[in-house]
Amino acid sequence: MAVTAASPQIGPRPARPLAAAETFRLVLPPAELTVHSALPGLRAAISALVHPLFEVGDTVSPTAPRLTVTARAGDNTALPGPQELGTAPQLLVHPDGPRFVVLERSAGRTVLLRDGEADSAPLVITATPGAGAVSAEAPDAGPASVRAVVRLLGTLLGGQLTGRGAVFLHGSAVAVKGSSVVMLGPKHRGKSSLAFLAVTLCGAGFVSDDTLVAWSRRGGVPPALRGWPKRIGIATALLAGHPARGAFERASLRRHGSGTQRVCADAAWSTAPDGRKRIFADLDEFTSLTGAAVATDTRPAGIVLPQADGDRRGWQIDPVTDRTEALDGALLSGPDLRHYTDYLGLLPRPRPEPAVRADVLAALGALPCVRVRYGPDVNADFPRFWDEVTAALALPVGAR
Repeated sequence: MAVTAASPQIGPRPARPLAAAETFRLVLPPAELTVHSALPGLRAAISALVHPLFEVGDTVSPTAPRLTVTARAGDNTALPGPQELGTAPQLLVHPDGPRFVVLERSAGRTVLLRDGEADSAPLVITATPGAGAVSAEAPDAGPASVRAVVRLLGTLLGGQLTGRGAVFLHGSAVAVKGSSVVMLGPKHRGKSSLAFLAVTLCGAGFVSDDTLVAWSRRGGVPPALRGWPKRIGIATALLAGHPARGAFERASLRRHGSGTQRVCADAAWSTAPDGRKRIFADLDEFTSLTGAAVATDTRPAGIVLPQADGDRRGWQIDPVTDRTEALDGALLSGPDLRHYTDYLGLLPRPRPEPAVRADVLAALGALPCVRVRYGPDVNADFPRFWDEVTAALALPVGAR
């Protein structure tokens, strides 16, 4: 497999010159990293893509693992050639990647190549296993390198969380006054759609439209729920008649560039994978275009199991007593944890806390839960629909 790197546009850079070296702290409690970067503007770029889901700050911890980021000097001839890539051991946990090519592995030193993806560059990663210090060498300071570094940062933070018992879920969530409503279920059931409409039409806080992490610091205390930063997918059907449609059409989103307006033009309502049209916005783009506020460390207060149906008129809300199937289907495990697991032991192993996972799952399993079957006309009457959903979950009036 050849190593490739895309060069997408990720928006205008700040006009003022940026310092070539910067040190900052990246946190998703209880995980943290100290980042020392020689890539100009890396902190600003990371902040745009992940803050506040990942907290970016100046105060660094002397005990936190450290990542040093540099750019390769000159051209990319230092990268291993096809023959070396073809014979070196490889770690490919999931067919969709990322792939790690093990260039060197010993008790005192690990050298990896993290393959470039469609929109990110290849990184050469060097670490002393378990020592808490990792270095990443990028081709340059361009957009593709920034995305590659952001994804490596996510893996290093996620590995700390997974190792300590945090629970990762495939789901969406929104929040009001610290209480979050979690949407769970298989793909194409409407989780992201409900989250988008609740945020943009009802003033809910944005938590996540795809991946959630739940963590409990001690037994008996409700878990904290936080979204994981990644691009936000928005079905074009939701923008038909939506107040924010014009803003999305005029924007040059990084994923789509000048083609954003063309993608927005198709507003067919569909839940079928081959009929759905979506646009994708980074976190800073989403908040700028919608005015949405991002909520962190919310307390989950209810679960919604959505089921979008293009042939249905109106909606139906039914209580659910057995949440086991929904939770089991939403839990990320095995290859699906590839972005949140330090498989190669680059950082020190976290202190295991087996009770954390059990406490989080018990708390989620005790939440009020409803199944919501709805049709496309919900879009035009969403505030009333959402009020009925939150009332069915018995949320306090102030948290609806």
